[in-house]
Amino acid sequence: MTRTQLLELSAGVVLLGGAVGAAAYWSRVAPVGRAAAFAVSRPAAPTAASDFELLDVAGRPVGLRDLRGRVILLNFWATWCVPCREEMPALETLARELGPRGLTVVGVNFKESRRAVEAFRKALGLGFPMLLDGDGRVSVAYQVFALPVTVLVDRRGMLAGTVLGVRDWVGPDARAYLGRLLVEPEA
Repeated sequence: MTRTQLLELSAGVVLLGGAVGAAAYWSRVAPVGRAAAFAVSRPAAPTAASDFELLDVAGRPVGLRDLRGRVILLNFWATWCVPCREEMPALETLARELGPRGLTVVGVNFKESRRAVEAFRKALGLGFPMLLDGDGRVSVAYQVFALPVTVLVDRRGMLAGTVLGVRDWVGPDARAYLGRLLVEPEA
């Protein structure tokens, strides 16, 4: 075995070991099905959600104020974000199942073309609104610096919580949290 082959093999073993170690660590830190797996950061004081208006994939303007009176799940995502792609089917399930109870799921795409977002939406069979944050200003206003991020807004237009990373949106913890938001009356 040549020195180059030995170095390549060693690097591969180190990378594989790191990946296995990281997987073991993350599975220990946030086990699936436990309350810790659905951590929501809540604002310290009542805070109104920042209003915005963006175009949807059909070119129609949609403003946050247009959705007042409903619980809004704003999911900031991109087609290149693998974790974002993974949670989209669950978000579609929520939109279909909880929409009649007052939940509106809205995808806010980060800096991608209308064509790319529409193709992605069609490929996955997504029916909830997809908005285009072409310049990233809404993402900045909501302090989104990594993807995916989900922001929950209550019926009064107040921030209810922020979820960083992927979650099991159709699992019991998420459904319980959303169920509580859906029963809160508009004030």
